[in-house]
Amino acid sequence: MFVGIVRFVLGFAAAVLVAGLVQVLFVAGFDGVRTGGPVPIESMGLLILLAATQSAVFAAPFAALAAIVAAWLPTHSRLYFLAAGLVIGLGGFFAQHVGESGPHTILNRYALTAYAVSGLAAGFVYWLAGVQKPSRKAPTSSA
Repeated sequence: MFVGIVRFVLGFAAAVLVAGLVQVLFVAGFDGVRTGGPVPIESMGLLILLAATQSAVFAAPFAALAAIVAAWLPTHSRLYFLAAGLVIGLGGFFAQHVGESGPHTILNRYALTAYAVSGLAAGFVYWLAGVQKPSRKAPTSSA
């Protein structure tokens, strides 16, 4: 039980950091990474941490629910966690859209793609870091 909780927390932390990285890369692009120097890298790192924190605040209850369902149904499928990440990412996009007012809106394909890709990446990283893979037993030969 304790190991499962630690695995969830570490997998969730890795997933939101990757989601923050993807969001920042969609905003800054690879040009922001290639400029080099300590100041741009430091500022991008700070933006990644801020985006990861915002993602964690929104995604925590939904990720916990997805992890509980995965434990209840004993699924280790990569597709399940990709779909859960995608749904959580799109939920974040639509929650952002609903909270807006005025003519300026986030409702465009680029922002939708950024949220969808960050959700998929976070789901994949959670599957890598937080899901216990089924053990494969070596075949025994009967001689």
